[in-house]
Amino acid sequence: MLKLVRVLIRILLKRSDKAFLPEVDAYVSYFNKKDDFRAYDSSLLEEDYDIKDFDVLWEFKGFGGDCSINHIIVHEYASLSTGLLPRFKNFLKSKFNPKPDLRVFLNENVKNGFNFNDEIEFCYRDMGIDESFLLYSKNLNKEYDFVYVGAVSKNRGIDKLLENFTRKNLGKICLIGNVDDELYKKYKHNKDFIFTGKVKYNEVPKIASKAVYGINYVPDKYPYNLQTSTKLLEYLALGLKVITTDYWWIRNFENKYNCSFYKVREKDFAISRDKLERYNFSTGSFDPKDFLWDRIINKSGVEEKLFKLFRKSA
Repeated sequence: MLKLVRVLIRILLKRSDKAFLPEVDAYVSYFNKKDDFRAYDSSLLEEDYDIKDFDVLWEFKGFGGDCSINHIIVHEYASLSTGLLPRFKNFLKSKFNPKPDLRVFLNENVKNGFNFNDEIEFCYRDMGIDESFLLYSKNLNKEYDFVYVGAVSKNRGIDKLLENFTRKNLGKICLIGNVDDELYKKYKHNKDFIFTGKVKYNEVPKIASKAVYGINYVPDKYPYNLQTSTKLLEYLALGLKVITTDYWWIRNFENKYNCSFYKVREKDFAISRDKLERYNFSTGSFDPKDFLWDRIINKSGVEEKLFKLFRKSA
């Protein structure tokens, strides 16, 4: 009788200690449930690990990267370049980054932004939601009116939000994330502002679910306005009513899922409490279960592509 030999594909997901990248945790969890894969987060391994122990090297791309003929190389582009001259940075990456065996893009906008001119295999993997957010979706114990998750900094324009809250006495807001020293000193004595600082990711849903409204601040400029807002997905999974800046991706999301969010101007982040309370929020056909990480990764087809590449290299 022919004996079947089980394939074991060992994946090294390369993450620095400072990188957030919740998708790495999602990939490790997803692939380690499979009999044919073992996935590892490089930031959790001993510094002297040997890449020869792995079959797949998975990089989250900036500039440069590994060149190896002995491994399957995956380049993941979870976002377009940001900062100064982002389109030029995209161009440089597309021309000078080593060619991998597979590219993973957040969505079609990101793929088109890099405009790679080759025949390298690719797939799309959108952002997902951790199951822990669904556990707190029916939390009726509300301790504050609003929650904002993200960096509390002038660079993100959050000073406009805080000024508006102070001027209009809009209610209690919880701010989850790193805080600029200047902003903290200015508002730390305001009883309506709750600064948690940076917290562990698994603590975010418990804290954020205690709000009524979730604030999604994304500037309406390239490339932010073309990319998925994970924060918005998490707010919806928690059952929060969404207040958001107005930009292309949010309009597209609303149309696709027949949702309706309260939109504010980016320049002053002006919220009217009267209008907010009268606003007809709707989550339409959005189902948070469709955005759980396991479903998102499975839908991407990356597992099948890795099998194909592994067989080809064997």
